[in-house]
Amino acid sequence: MQHLDVRQSGNGVLITSSPAEIDGVPASWPLRLRNDVAGGLNEVGAALAAGRGHVFGVTEGPGHRTVLAFLPDHPEEGVGTLARVRTPDCPDGDVVFERSAERPMGLWAEAGESLLRIVPLLGPDAPPADELEDCRLCPGCYRPVYESSSSHTLIGAGPLPLLGLCRLCAEGSTLRSLRQADVPIDTRQRAVLETVAAALA
Repeated sequence: MQHLDVRQSGNGVLITSSPAEIDGVPASWPLRLRNDVAGGLNEVGAALAAGRGHVFGVTEGPGHRTVLAFLPDHPEEGVGTLARVRTPDCPDGDVVFERSAERPMGLWAEAGESLLRIVPLLGPDAPPADELEDCRLCPGCYRPVYESSSSHTLIGAGPLPLLGLCRLCAEGSTLRSLRQADVPIDTRQRAVLETVAAALA
């Protein structure tokens, strides 16, 4: 299961992709964009919402540049990629995808619309957020769960209570939706979701 979480983070936004790929390894990618990001958060949100390619957040390093880029229909039609890419100054060097998250274009459009709703809240009085809020991945569906998320943090009274559940898994909505859609669930996730369902029964 793939998820995007878009929320205000001080004077910017935090876009968390879970899972994503970081240096070739699956992981959660929290990307914080300040309100002064080159290209503007409104432009980023509009590009995501419209499914339009966009490059932003360019930084210079010794012998290379690092850019954030949204690539629609990459690597396949209907799938967009948000990536942090390192490009060499010399034409013969390799382009390296340091971090990337591939999602259906519809999810990126929803993320862009959420971002556009948040931007007007980011006035000059918005508090700075120099450190990212820690999150864990929900063991039932891999959604990012923050301390500020509307979720249950503990369920079950047995020897192995479940921590860090998202709201939808804690209330049983995730399991019901997957069963109705006849979506295959991996063994580990099924065990977590069924434990929750039994605890709620």
